[in-house]
Amino acid sequence: MIAMSPVGVDMRRLRYFLDVCEHGGFSRAAVAIGIAQPALTRQIKLLENDIGAALFIRNGRNAVPTEIGAYLLRHVRQHMGELEEVIRRVREELLGPPVRVTLGVCPTIAPLFFPALHDAVRKQSPAIELSVIQAYSGDLRSLLSAGSIDLSLSYMPSETTGLAVTPLLTERLVMAAPPPVPEAELSLADLTGLRLILPSRIHQLRRLIDRAAERNGIRLSPALEIDSLNSVKTMLSDRRGGYATVLPCNSVSTEAEEGSLGICFIRDEGMQRVITLIRDRSGPDCPDSLTGLIEARARDIRRNGQGFL
Repeated sequence: MIAMSPVGVDMRRLRYFLDVCEHGGFSRAAVAIGIAQPALTRQIKLLENDIGAALFIRNGRNAVPTEIGAYLLRHVRQHMGELEEVIRRVREELLGPPVRVTLGVCPTIAPLFFPALHDAVRKQSPAIELSVIQAYSGDLRSLLSAGSIDLSLSYMPSETTGLAVTPLLTERLVMAAPPPVPEAELSLADLTGLRLILPSRIHQLRRLIDRAAERNGIRLSPALEIDSLNSVKTMLSDRRGGYATVLPCNSVSTEAEEGSLGICFIRDEGMQRVITLIRDRSGPDCPDSLTGLIEARARDIRRNGQGFL
């Protein structure tokens, strides 16, 4: 048994406990809720100290509740649901109608901000009803212009006329391939001898890579052009193909941590992307509390994530 802490239990730690149970492991839960795995592990250890007992049995990348953990899971799940229902009623009856905001997000950016941003809005700005749409950068620009979304989390646009653009994070690009990879850093010139999978030229990432290569007098000729991130990862997992790719670091951070892929940062100028918050200047204003929460989440990502500047 673990020595019991004399203080009460932190509700946030109980939510983390539920997340680990739901995802079956610490690393998967950390990715899903958007925090660093060591921070999540520490919160669970503190919860175990609060309760006075071990809550998980860890087996490789998996985590299974102990007998006490399973008992806690049954009761916490029930009472957490009841508590969330009370909070929902308070919002409806006492805070008045919600402020509805629709946020568009690029698919490669979404895992960085969600579900952590949803949780922060629910707790700190309950009057905001946040809806999220995932789409590629060009589509998000069209949705902004049409008034279908109020804000977008996207990459720095090449044309900013009529837009209010707030830079949030600079993310480095990496070469990803089945391990082992040769070095911690490579140059674009080193990629010319690889069997590359790259997105097609309609995608901003491909245009960024091509511009950086052109500035360095390099021509990259991909063996395959694939736009689906999941399909790219599937091709990389087949070591017989000998493929490599170029992606934002966060897109392959889980695979790198688990050892199924190796990554190398690319040192050349321009091999990075700027994540921005974008609003159409002619559109409605966004609640300051929401933009503040988005910026706070970006600071957390920079502090805890890999490959951010």
